[in-house]
Amino acid sequence: MRWINTGFVAIAWAMLPAIALAQGTLSTQGFGYPPGQMSSRALGTGGGLTEFDADTPRNPAAIALTGEPRLYLQYEPEFRKFTNGSLSANTTTSRFPVIGVQIPAGTRATVGLSVSTFLDRSSSTKISRTLNVAGDTVTANEVNRVEGAINDIRLAVGFTPNGKIQLGLGGHVFTGQNRDLFSQTFPVSRKFSNISQIETLAFTGFGVSAGVVLRPSKIFGIGISGMKGAQLTSRIGDTIVSKASVPDRYSAGISFEGIPGSSISAHISRDLWSRMNGLGTAGVVASDAWDAGGGVEAIGPQVAARQTILRLGARYRTLPFEALGGTVKELSFTGGIGAQFFRNRASFDMALERSMRSADASTLSGVKERAYILSFGLRVRP
Repeated sequence: MRWINTGFVAIAWAMLPAIALAQGTLSTQGFGYPPGQMSSRALGTGGGLTEFDADTPRNPAAIALTGEPRLYLQYEPEFRKFTNGSLSANTTTSRFPVIGVQIPAGTRATVGLSVSTFLDRSSSTKISRTLNVAGDTVTANEVNRVEGAINDIRLAVGFTPNGKIQLGLGGHVFTGQNRDLFSQTFPVSRKFSNISQIETLAFTGFGVSAGVVLRPSKIFGIGISGMKGAQLTSRIGDTIVSKASVPDRYSAGISFEGIPGSSISAHISRDLWSRMNGLGTAGVVASDAWDAGGGVEAIGPQVAARQTILRLGARYRTLPFEALGGTVKELSFTGGIGAQFFRNRASFDMALERSMRSADASTLSGVKERAYILSFGLRVRP
């Protein structure tokens, strides 16, 4: 029956923070963890190059100077350790956070299509609980597993009227789904029927973004971008379960290239995640967040007759979804390397991020999460 299915999903979403903590994670609360939609190159600088990097689907103006057709693919595994007092749990998550293609449209414009992970939600928990069924006390084993993500599909156009200004406009479709599996099993010796139910919660939303990159001099750059979100809905089949809005975003970055062979960059953004409140139950609370970082990119040594690019950076942000009422904070240190191959028709970037996450001590004292994130980006030009 429809009302039973809807009620089950509502209960499941209300339990998500508790479920996530039970299975060992701080970062995948609520509707999931935001990887950041950064390329491996931008990630290596702590996000400092976010507003200027053409493979990072944040500022549509950044693609204006692409010049040639290009394809970008990114793979990003995360190795996470969750600690709660003397207890700990290790998990591994694999992501393909950014895929993009860009094609020049004339000499001053570029069209780009990208698919990036907006929120990644994967969790699983097993709980044994004692129940009283018809006067009989029995132990039931319950499994709740959630798999899925919300992805951002962006079609963007970048245009440069001259060498000092780049303009960009993008249209976004947010789509994805979460599959929620719930099962309850009883001992074979008990004459109770096992319970199993699977529900698929689908998401659809829209947004528009715009940006500009200004270069008042050869050594200094300013990037500004923003996204305005429209309605975001969740559905079970053809039935709308809830409505909210795609989060708005405002961001800016600076780049200094006055030192030969290197650049120093910084980035800051404000994400209005609270616009998602209402998409889940009252137990799923989203909070507005700041995201700031910076780093350096410099020419490195030659390896196997290939010129390398070295990157180093740091990043601090708050995550959008609370853990048992406490804000989750993340501090990361990053480093990376890049090189070109096949007569400079292909580029490979690799970044390593060390993330340290914690919640408010007043709500989750002694709970912390540490993660290593490897990021591999391949850029190919025909």
